[in-house]
Amino acid sequence: MITSFKNFIKYFNNFSSTSISIILMIISGFSFIVMHSAAKYLSDEVHVFEITFLRCVLVIFVLAPLIFKQGLNTFITKQPKLQIYRIITNSIAMLCFFYGLTLTTLSQVTALNLSVPIFTTLLAIVFLKEKIRLRRIIALCVGFIGCMIVLRPDISINLGGLLILISSFIWSISLIFIKKLTETDSAVTISLYAGVGMIPATFVAAYPYLTIPNVNQFLIIIFIAVTGTIAQTLLNSAFKRGSLTILLPLDFLKLVWAVLIGYTVFIESTPFTLWLGGLLIVGSSSYIAWREKK
Repeated sequence: MITSFKNFIKYFNNFSSTSISIILMIISGFSFIVMHSAAKYLSDEVHVFEITFLRCVLVIFVLAPLIFKQGLNTFITKQPKLQIYRIITNSIAMLCFFYGLTLTTLSQVTALNLSVPIFTTLLAIVFLKEKIRLRRIIALCVGFIGCMIVLRPDISINLGGLLILISSFIWSISLIFIKKLTETDSAVTISLYAGVGMIPATFVAAYPYLTIPNVNQFLIIIFIAVTGTIAQTLLNSAFKRGSLTILLPLDFLKLVWAVLIGYTVFIESTPFTLWLGGLLIVGSSSYIAWREKK
């Protein structure tokens, strides 16, 4: 079994840097949706701000094996100011997102959150001077059309939806900081600073609602921390290897995962528009991945 795993790693390392970043981005997106689903499920019993706080507290324990492997270098950042900016924007985005998550369906949350690739691509072009090719613009537009089909024009945006949109814009700014940080810091260092750095803000938000979770609730919180940390670290690794304008269209795949989990776990309705929009989203993401494979 160990030999097979080593062969898989060897085969994986033969891929181009862009191909690896695409794979990491897809796995990261799925992990994020799994985390969001677990948080939504638990929010009926534990306040979402407490979930957010404990998720940040547990990050250092989840990353412990990688920290031991990399040594003290994990704690060293060459861009402390950017880490602070990232922590501030990430804290606001996370609190808005998780609270909005409790007020609307998982599929709607994810669809609204998919404004992130639009915001971030525009910011990357302006601030990171990244070039965007015609095929990426097409993929981005097709994926966005798919999201609009899923949302449908008759759906009004309530407080939850507004919070998700605010979170999406602030998270887009945070992604620009993350991309800049990947130029000097490791993916683990970026995740560690974010998790630990967000503890103060999330603690202030969670303090009025703090309770002692029971064993089952704490196990779910651990699961949320693990999947969230994996998602964030893989995202950092993807950004370190690939261009934002290549990777962000793949974010649209999150809606497909959210619809499937929403239908199977939360018994959320899946009208025809969800499947039609989802097909466009998968198509646009698959096209950009195929065209960028080297």
